[in-house]
Amino acid sequence: MNLNIRTGIDIVEISRMTESIAQRILGKDEKVIYDSLGGERRRMEFAAGRFAAKEAFVKALGRKDIEFSKIQFLTDEGGRPIPSDELKQLIKNSDLTVSISHEREYAVSIVILFGRDQNDNV
Repeated sequence: MNLNIRTGIDIVEISRMTESIAQRILGKDEKVIYDSLGGERRRMEFAAGRFAAKEAFVKALGRKDIEFSKIQFLTDEGGRPIPSDELKQLIKNSDLTVSISHEREYAVSIVILFGRDQNDNV
């Protein structure tokens, strides 16, 4: 069995994020998280982080034909980003890990896809 590893990384300037962009790129379940966040700054950080994660995912997958709203990263009990069940279905024979970080002006994300065999979807 061969292990196929693909990575994607992206960085977003938080100040470039707007409400209209957030509404366009966030999926239904991500919007629930977004709407629950306190102030505008925190919501823009969240949206910028998700935008970076979606860009990183597309880069790792090597496909550009997926709507960003269909790529959802939710949160586990500890607050870490995790792929939605729908996203897991899209990458059937692969595992995915994602990390998102925010620092003052920027949000950055890395996505790593681990394929389990040569006939995987990665």
